[in-house]
Amino acid sequence: MDTSEFKVYLRAFEPDDYKVTHTWRQDEEIWAKVVGPRYFVSMEYEKKWVYDTILNPGNSLRLAVCLKTEHKPVGLVSLTDIDRNNGTAECSILIGEKSLWRTGLGIEAALLMFRHGFYTLGLTRIEARQLVSNRGGIGLAEKCGLKQEGILRRAVFKDGRHQDLNLMAILREDFDELLIERGLAGGERSVV
Repeated sequence: MDTSEFKVYLRAFEPDDYKVTHTWRQDEEIWAKVVGPRYFVSMEYEKKWVYDTILNPGNSLRLAVCLKTEHKPVGLVSLTDIDRNNGTAECSILIGEKSLWRTGLGIEAALLMFRHGFYTLGLTRIEARQLVSNRGGIGLAEKCGLKQEGILRRAVFKDGRHQDLNLMAILREDFDELLIERGLAGGERSVV
């Protein structure tokens, strides 16, 4: 996949990244779009979260989304619940710098993570869930090639009520086709 035109790259978290991610967790507008309920996070808790992400990832991969020009985190992208037996994972994307919303950086981050998930980890399916009210998140997922699969009714308790989640997924063959359609294909090797 030719990423030379991309404005972002992905990297492992560094210990000091908690200073940036902590500010995102304090932002009401960001929390309104996140699937889970809001909780208050101290700097120490955020520091521990970043350290755990680095040292004890378990069945998750969380990476910083960085601008190529500034080399600082502007967001994060995750593959969680990675199931190597079934070749599945769940993806989430957050661009924390709100001035960069709707600039295509989330799409680039997702495509980079999908490439890693499908071609390096050997996954066959990556899914994503969004609040039904998060039209921007659903639109982003569509632009990344995810297909609508259904609604998970009252699947999350947020803002004092149970809310529906939108379920979307992309398969390895969908991703291969997407790369061809966008002229990004080339150099990928099947791991299966």
